[in-house]
Amino acid sequence: MAFSYCKVFGKDKVIFATKEDHSTPSTVELPAPEPPQGLITKDGSINWSCPCLGGMATGPCGVDFREAFSCFHYSEADPKGSDCYEAFRKMQDCFQQYPTVYNKANGGDDDEDALGDVMNSDTSSSVKEVDELSGGAGAAAAAAADTHITNTNAMSKVE
Repeated sequence: MAFSYCKVFGKDKVIFATKEDHSTPSTVELPAPEPPQGLITKDGSINWSCPCLGGMATGPCGVDFREAFSCFHYSEADPKGSDCYEAFRKMQDCFQQYPTVYNKANGGDDDEDALGDVMNSDTSSSVKEVDELSGGAGAAAAAAADTHITNTNAMSKVE
């Protein structure tokens, strides 16, 4: 009759199991998987690592994006976000410095940029989609997108 045993090799622990060890079903019960967090966590804070942001929070304008989005999310002004104009203006200025990253109509072909998709699609449907993800923050993203598209169009007419 064989016995199972363990050997330790530095930081590693190797367990040798016998056929008898594997003949009975496991009694280990795994915990139920937690539902994935969305853009807004249960406590009301912003989940900056949400894939729905498409890397916007960590891109070249990540700091400006986080400031503008945070301002809108926590805004108590009426209408919501009306006190965030300067933060969105700063974010838009940054976007204009990186047209290949943030303006898919005139540059890169990366399909994984979520805000780029919002900026280059129909604004009304985008607001609804982003609102669902962010609990109402889509209006600010759409306003920023609309400003960005208007500024881009104005720049292309000047050139």
